Amino acid sequence: MNRRSVLLLASGVIVTVLALAVLLGRMPSVSRACPAVGYAYVGDVELTFSTPPASAAACFGEGCTPEPVTRNPEGKWLVPQSPPYLSPPASVTSIFVEAVATSGGRVAGNLPIETESTGEHPYGPGCGGPFRFKPVQVAFS
Repeated sequence: MNRRSVLLLASGVIVTVLALAVLLGRMPSVSRACPAVGYAYVGDVELTFSTPPASAAACFGEGCTPEPVTRNPEGKWLVPQSPPYLSPPASVTSIFVEAVATSGGRVAGNLPIETESTGEHPYGPGCGGPFRFKPVQVAFS
């Protein structure tokens, strides 16, 4: 092989390597796609009161009719996401609460429901995961 052939071959290899480097540099990075999974929380909504209530009633949805809520054996005021508290279709993002405190204070109105992660990420932390409702704070006026 003469000197000119070696020079042409080396130039061809260098041009090919540079072309591949440019091509690979412009390719999008491979990222993991999250599955199209939506999480719903269907558990109870806990009400916590600034002072003990003499009575409490709650419901979900626009124009709903509050139903009495009672304290469970553990002392929590839980509102289930089921009839008579929830009438479909309703997106549970707030809860309507009417309550009377033992001290005489009253409250009636829609309160926002905040969510928090359960800490489980079945498809990785970047893909989100199941959530739960934080307790709803009820303050008497």
